[in-house]
Amino acid sequence: MSTPLEPVAPELLAGVAAMTVEDIRWKWCNIKAIALLPNILMRQQAIDAGATEALMLREGYVTEGTASNIFIVTGATVVTPPKNNLLLPGITRDLVVELCRSNGVSCLEEPVGEEQLRSADEIWLTSSTREILPVTRLDGEVVGDGTPGPLWLKLIGLYQDYKQAFREGRIE
Repeated sequence: MSTPLEPVAPELLAGVAAMTVEDIRWKWCNIKAIALLPNILMRQQAIDAGATEALMLREGYVTEGTASNIFIVTGATVVTPPKNNLLLPGITRDLVVELCRSNGVSCLEEPVGEEQLRSADEIWLTSSTREILPVTRLDGEVVGDGTPGPLWLKLIGLYQDYKQAFREGRIE
């Protein structure tokens, strides 16, 4: 079964809310399996609390969202948790890392502590269906100045340009 992939709703591009939850999943989160019940329950918890996504914390570090990968921006540096057995790697995540690096944006793949997450200038969620979403509220607190940040604006532009070039056959 397949359905058309709808564009990201414009109101989401103004910024979404997220909340943190303890990552209670097993130790092989990098395996895409049918064992996603914890993700579903945590995502519903976020929705019930008025948030779009739940960001999972394990032993003081953010792993990922329930259906997304996570990026933070501190100053002029983009940081995303490294691929390992505690998160499901994403195609969009990998493309954002590639777009950063090929366009002169400092991008690190390293652990992101809870304090780093909470003090970030920008937070982004990435997924195939939602592309790159700015998080403007985390656990009820404003992220940055409460609007999508300048590096998000740059990356969403690069992402859209990449998609257009791919459609036109300029990228394989």
